[in-house]
Amino acid sequence: MNYHYNTKNQFIAGGKMKPSNLLIKSPLTLFMILFVLLLLQGSTLFADEYSKNSLIIKFKQGTGLLSEAREFAPKTIGEVLLAGAISMNRNSALNLFMQQCNILNMKAVKPDADLTPLHGGIERIFVIEINENAISIESARNYISANAQIEYAEFDYIGYGGGYFAGYSTTGNSSLVPNDASFGNQWGLRNTGQTINGVAGTTGGDINAVNAWDITTGTNIIVSILDSGMPLTHPEFSGRLVQGYDYANNDTDPTDDQGHGTNVGSIVGAKGNNGSLMAGVNWNCRLMPVKILNSSNSGQYSWFASGITYAVDNGAKVLNMSVGGQSFSQAMADAITYAFNNGRIVVACMMNNNNNITYYPAGLSNVIAIGAINNRMFRAVPFCWGGGSSFGSHIDFAAPGEMILGLVYNNPNTTSYWCGTSQATPMTAGVISLLLGANPSLTFNDVYNALKNSARDQVGPANEDTPGFDNYFGWGLIDSRGALNQVIGIEPISTIVPDKFGLKQNYPNPFNPVTRIRFDIAKGGANAKLTVYNSTGQQVAVLVNEVVSAGTYEVEFSAGKFASGIYYYKLESGKFSDMKKMVLVK
Repeated sequence: MNYHYNTKNQFIAGGKMKPSNLLIKSPLTLFMILFVLLLLQGSTLFADEYSKNSLIIKFKQGTGLLSEAREFAPKTIGEVLLAGAISMNRNSALNLFMQQCNILNMKAVKPDADLTPLHGGIERIFVIEINENAISIESARNYISANAQIEYAEFDYIGYGGGYFAGYSTTGNSSLVPNDASFGNQWGLRNTGQTINGVAGTTGGDINAVNAWDITTGTNIIVSILDSGMPLTHPEFSGRLVQGYDYANNDTDPTDDQGHGTNVGSIVGAKGNNGSLMAGVNWNCRLMPVKILNSSNSGQYSWFASGITYAVDNGAKVLNMSVGGQSFSQAMADAITYAFNNGRIVVACMMNNNNNITYYPAGLSNVIAIGAINNRMFRAVPFCWGGGSSFGSHIDFAAPGEMILGLVYNNPNTTSYWCGTSQATPMTAGVISLLLGANPSLTFNDVYNALKNSARDQVGPANEDTPGFDNYFGWGLIDSRGALNQVIGIEPISTIVPDKFGLKQNYPNPFNPVTRIRFDIAKGGANAKLTVYNSTGQQVAVLVNEVVSAGTYEVEFSAGKFASGIYYYKLESGKFSDMKKMVLVK
C-alpha cells in the first residue's frame, strides 16, 4: 500500500444507518438524510477543513527543543488532565520558540515517553495549541515548518462520522445457534438465505462464524475500538471492558454519545449464546473503547494518532478503525508504524463513496483494509443509504457490511442495522482476535497470510471478483473457520503412511477437561471430518473439517464448557466412518 497526498481532507466514519420509511416522514429526519446525501457527494464539502487553533508537529531527533519539550511535557494521562500544558514562564529556548510561534500549550501524543527513540518517532510528536487571535493557523504552520529543529508541522484535520439512525431490528427467537434472540438476522455470521430488508440472501455468503466457533469462541485478548465510544454499562460487555480514553473531551470516560462506536464494538465482541440480543464474532474478548469521534461524529487527526498510541501502550492487540479520510497525515502514518512495530494489527475500512479514492488509514502500509459485501455476496453498491463500498489497489479483503445488526448506544434492550465498510471492518477485526486467541505468537504477516490463504475467491460478480487479487474484493471474502484452520491446522505426527483409515481411542479417558484423539488417513489423503456429540446425539463441536494428506494425526478436545457425562466422537473420511465413546468427569 502506497502513501498518496490529497488536496481534500474529509474524514468520516465508514458506516451509516439505514433510513426507515417511518422515520423519513419526520421533517427533522428528512433534513438529516439530505445532510447525509450532501456528505456523500464526496470529496468537496469538507475540503481543506482542519482545526483553526491546533497543529501536529514532530521535532527532529537530537534537538534542543525536543529535549526541553520531553522534559516539561506531562508524563501521564493524569498529568495531562491536571496540567495539559508546558509552562510559558521558563527562560529557555523552548519558551522562546513557543512565544515566537504564538503557542499557548503543547501536549505529547505519547505522554509517558522520554528521549529514547521509539517506532515511528512517536516520542517526538506533539499537539500544539495556537493563539488564533494572534496568528492564523496557516501562517503558524508555515512559520513552524521553517524551523530547522522541526521535522514536520501539519494541520490537525477534522474528521467526520457518517452514521445516522436507521431503524430497529425485529427481535424474535431464532432456531439458529447461538441462542441470542436476533442471531437469525445476523446474516454476516451465518447466511442461510434469510431475507434482510426485503432482500433474500445467498446461502453461505458469510464469514463462516458458526464453524469457527466449533474451534473457539474467543479468549480475553484486548481489541481496541477507536471510534465514537461505547456504552460502559451495557450487559453484553459486562466484565469485559478495559479502561479507555476520550480524546474528544480529554477525559477518561469514553462513553458513546453518537452510536457508531457501539455498533462497531458489538459486531466485534457482543457476548454470544447468552440468550440475549445478538452475538459478536468474539464472545470473550476484552474491549477497549478509545473515543476519537465526538458527539457530532467528528474528530481531529491528533485524536486518532493519540488514540492509536494509547491503545498500543495499554495492551490492545487488535485496533479497529472504522474511519477514513482523504488527507494523508504523516503523524497518523507514524502512529501506525508505532503500532505495527509493537506487534499490533490495525484494521481499517475502505470507505463508502463507490470510487477508487484512497482513504486513510486504510491506504497506509501495515494496515489491513476492508471492503464490504451485501447478503448476496456482491460488492455492497449501493448501501442501504446510498454510496457503495470503495475500491482500489490498497484493498486487502472483503467482509459483510450491508444491513449489519448491532447494539444501540442509548437503549440496552434493542438492536439496529447499520450499513458500510465500517461494519465489515469489525467483522474482520473479530476474526483476527480469534486467530490471536488461538495462537498469541502470530505476527502481522502470519495473520495476513492466514486470512489470504483461506479467503474465498470469485464469490462476487465475475467482472469484479476476478481470480486472485482484484481491486474490489482484494484477496476475497474473509473465512473465519478457514483462517483458524490455517493457524492451528493439524499436522501429521507421523511420516509413516497408514495402510488404512482408522480412529483411535481418546486419551486420557475418562478426562477432565482436555483429551487427545488420534486418527489415520490412508494413502492419497482425503477430507477428514471429526465431530463430537453429546449423549442425546447433539453435535457440540467440529474438531477437524478439511482435506488432509495421508498420515497419523492428533487433535485436542477441550471440554471446559461442557457438563460431565458421556460423549461420542466420529471420524468421517470418504466412505470410512467410525465412532467411539469418551467420558468427561468433572
